[in-house]
Amino acid sequence: METSEAGALLRRVAQMHTQLQRDGIDSCCGGATATQCMILTELGRTGPITMADLVRRVNLDKGWISRAVESMAQEGLLTKAPSPTDRRAVVVCMTETGESLCCGLNLTLDSQSERVMSRIPPAERENVYRALSLLEQALREEMEGRPVLIRLEEE
Repeated sequence: METSEAGALLRRVAQMHTQLQRDGIDSCCGGATATQCMILTELGRTGPITMADLVRRVNLDKGWISRAVESMAQEGLLTKAPSPTDRRAVVVCMTETGESLCCGLNLTLDSQSERVMSRIPPAERENVYRALSLLEQALREEMEGRPVLIRLEEE
């Protein structure tokens, strides 16, 4: 497969996956925005983190995240507190209400993923999982700016 074909395929898959997730968010988050759901799922993965770390992890504009976090704090989904180790930093944490919403979101998205994977022939699912794991690793390395290791094929 040529690089341009692989790139086009990756973009189509990412676009379809994003659309399915948005549809899933709409059905389970009771009016929460996609950004708010992203924040909840990230906090679900990491636990309490500083606002600066949250901005880096979700890779969205600082002002956008700040407004979303403020709105979520007012709705009782999150709390904000000064960092005990850095007085300039603010730590964001989910409340019980936020955790409940995050749990429901994860259940919906997991169910959606299960439905998608069930459309793949059973004999191929492990290969798809392995390919997705390799893709995740490659994307993480690309985002971290690691150099590319060139593998020479033996003739």
